[in-house]
Amino acid sequence: MKHKKFNRIIPLIQIPSFSIMTRFLLFLTSIYILSACNPSSKLQNKAIRDLEDLDLLLQKVRLQYNMPAMAAAVISKNEIKAIGVTGVRQINHKDKVKLQDRFHMGSTTKAITAHWAAALVESEFITWETKILDVFPYWKDDALKTYHDISLSDLLCHKGRIQPFTSAVDLASLPNFPGNPMEKRRLFAKWLLKQNPAKVGNQAGYVYSNAGYSIAAAMLEKVSETAWEEAILSDVLVPLGIDAAIGWPTDSDPNQPFGHHSSNPLDSNLRAVTALNMFHMEDIIAPSGDLSMSVVDYAKFVQAHLQGLQGKDNVLKASTYDYVHYGRENYAMGWTRLFRNGVHTSTHNGSAGTFYSHTSILKEKDLAIVIFVNASNIYAAKAVYTLKKRLLEIYDKE
Repeated sequence: MKHKKFNRIIPLIQIPSFSIMTRFLLFLTSIYILSACNPSSKLQNKAIRDLEDLDLLLQKVRLQYNMPAMAAAVISKNEIKAIGVTGVRQINHKDKVKLQDRFHMGSTTKAITAHWAAALVESEFITWETKILDVFPYWKDDALKTYHDISLSDLLCHKGRIQPFTSAVDLASLPNFPGNPMEKRRLFAKWLLKQNPAKVGNQAGYVYSNAGYSIAAAMLEKVSETAWEEAILSDVLVPLGIDAAIGWPTDSDPNQPFGHHSSNPLDSNLRAVTALNMFHMEDIIAPSGDLSMSVVDYAKFVQAHLQGLQGKDNVLKASTYDYVHYGRENYAMGWTRLFRNGVHTSTHNGSAGTFYSHTSILKEKDLAIVIFVNASNIYAAKAVYTLKKRLLEIYDKE
């Protein structure tokens, strides 16, 4: 019987007898390669103190404190040493934050309002010692005598004894002030001068006041004939190449980071909120804290101040920056001033309830740090200061 001849099929790659072991080794190698390419793997079993890359630090700190998103920049007078962002725009959503996304700045806005004042002083529209009643002389009969000699620099340094208006409850109790934002602020300022002065704390003459910045803005608006909103966006920030927005990030663009808050500041559970609720900032108080910008843009503003403090003129003269930060004894304009271990530090935090921002400028170190979070509770503050501590360990080595 004649048998059929079958052709043997030869595989393209012939597997030798030890193929099982080879496949296993190849599998391990592929896992190693994939894990090496995955940034999250670098965070496993790594302490914050062991990390130096900003992107990895942001991821580690954000996850540790359960923050939706964080952004940060490390700045010197000549360069942005590091900058990054990580996380999501809204909790329980997959839309990732981008480097150009805006964060609400809260009270770090005060430094920008003070910067506007400095520009108008340089342009001789006003002086640091111009009094409220020099600009609004027809208010004198109604204003309490306590306020008759309060100057622009007093207001910017929180030495005007103006009632604080730092809580939503305080703002809700106010009468209605009609008109456009500039008109509202002017009416608010006039009303404030009829109110009893705030009680002074332990530091003589110092009372932190959002409303004091409203009066300062009203003065600047009057002498420049320009609304705060227009002046900040066009006159202050455009020369620095900065794009910003008044209000919350999502007010002008829904594809921006949401703010988040906890029902209890000590609670770690966060929920996203929109601007049209209890966290909405009124026009009358906007100059003290209602501005949003990206970490990229805010780094430009901070770098301009660092350059000025290092003696370099830019959009303002170096001498003007020096006066803003050190011209008044014990207090700065828009900044908290510290002096420790031979280093002058200008710093400030900001939060209107759903974002958290922090800035520190270390003059002698030629170093500044900016950190943003799109949440506000005790864990947001811990995240900020944990990251700041590590960044100082890395970059403040002198």
